[in-house]
Amino acid sequence: MADTTTAGSSVRPPGWARERLALGALEYPIPARANRLDFMLGALTLVALTLLAVTGIVLTQYYNPAPVAAHESLRYVITAQPLVTFLRDVHVWSASTALVLVFTHLAAVFWRRGFRRPREALWWSGVLLLALLFSLAFTGTVLRADQEAIEALAHAVVGAQVVGALGAPFQPGFTPSSPILARMYALHVSVLPIALVALLSLHLWLIRHLGVSAEGAARAAFRSHLRPLGGFAMLVVALVTAVALASPATLLAPGVEGFEVTKPFWPFLWIYAAENLFGLPGMVVAPALLFGFLAVVPVTDRGDGRLGVVTRVAGVALLVLMIAAIVYAAVAPAQSHLDMPM
Repeated sequence: MADTTTAGSSVRPPGWARERLALGALEYPIPARANRLDFMLGALTLVALTLLAVTGIVLTQYYNPAPVAAHESLRYVITAQPLVTFLRDVHVWSASTALVLVFTHLAAVFWRRGFRRPREALWWSGVLLLALLFSLAFTGTVLRADQEAIEALAHAVVGAQVVGALGAPFQPGFTPSSPILARMYALHVSVLPIALVALLSLHLWLIRHLGVSAEGAARAAFRSHLRPLGGFAMLVVALVTAVALASPATLLAPGVEGFEVTKPFWPFLWIYAAENLFGLPGMVVAPALLFGFLAVVPVTDRGDGRLGVVTRVAGVALLVLMIAAIVYAAVAPAQSHLDMPM
């Protein structure tokens, strides 16, 4: 019988891919409990981010960031490019999915206290990732140049005035040679994605070397984690695709400055509710309160003392308050904020 493992044979020896692609690195042990869905939320967020990146690359080929042409370029896509329109819908719904998943992931880590030593930096990098996703959602909204986008940008300009020098890049006159919409486009397609990749790399590095916060002595190879994760990933892609087909993303009429007749993208409704209740300062105070609390969690909840209990109760209360604020803002009549006194 011929030797099928000799040079020039078309039959590969067993394990050739494992050897050449270093697939053996996937055999490192992880807690067996990490194969549950609540430990896969971070990886599923990465799936949604991948959808965002792939569809976003396509959309950049059709979008014109010039202020006078931005809205028209999107209208052209919707009226003349059905496949690109579908990809735009997937892009929008992937953004919502990524925000839901990353926030749910943070909530799960908070509940099981996965931020405690030595994972404080892992928690803080996750909080920064949430902030970056909010920033990407905001700049993506602004790029539509429709009425909702114009109002969102006007709020950002006012908010930037509140924080002083830190908000200078969001002022229209920051660089007179470049319109603010073009700067938002640059943030959306280059600055924020680069920061996101860098932070994701740090986050994944920390996970690999610090491990997940799953309890239990039973161990399993990381490779065993990939099969259920792949199934859930396909489910996420299928759900995003289905929702994109059933509920296409909207594009309102070209924006007119000086009017407030819309509500923001749903992830920002809790900030909108704060504006309804407390005026324009609520637009700054509400995010500062959320991210300030998330930042101090690893410091205030180090042990099982009273401060840890207070932190846990405060976190649950804050989550309930955010959900209630989103529901309230969704059903409340639209209000005008920009004419309110500071």
